[in-house]
This record gives sequence, C-alpha cells and structure tokens, in this order.
Amino acid sequence: MKEEVQKSPNAEVTIDLEKQKIVFPSGKSASFPIDPFSKFCLLNGVDELEYLRRFSKEIEQYEAKYAI
Repeated sequence: MKEEVQKSPNAEVTIDLEKQKIVFPSGKSASFPIDPFSKFCLLNGVDELEYLRRFSKEIEQYEAKYAI
C-alpha cells in the first residue's frame, strides 16, 4: 500500500473505521488495527470521561453498597 501513496501522495482515501479498512482510489484496500475501546469512542463521539458518565448510576450503586 505504500506504493499507492507514493504514486499519488495527494489522492484521497476512504477510511472505514467500522470495518477497519482503508480504501485507495485504485480500489485496493488495507485493514488496520485499533483497540475496541478507542473504536467505540470514535464511532460514538465520546471521550473517556463521557464513556464513564454513561455508567454513573452503576457507579453510584456500587459506591453505596461498598462504602466504608
């Protein structure tokens, strides 16, 4: 895929995060790794703090149950 970029350094590529695939103008594609948490956050438009806020009720219940 390096050759694809070298041939046309200004060409637009399509990045499909859900499928973890980069598609080049020639139609060739390459997959790429990404950890599941980062993928979830990017696809849902949240950061780490916003992700944790989704579990605030569960966190409060846990804290109430195990409070010292």
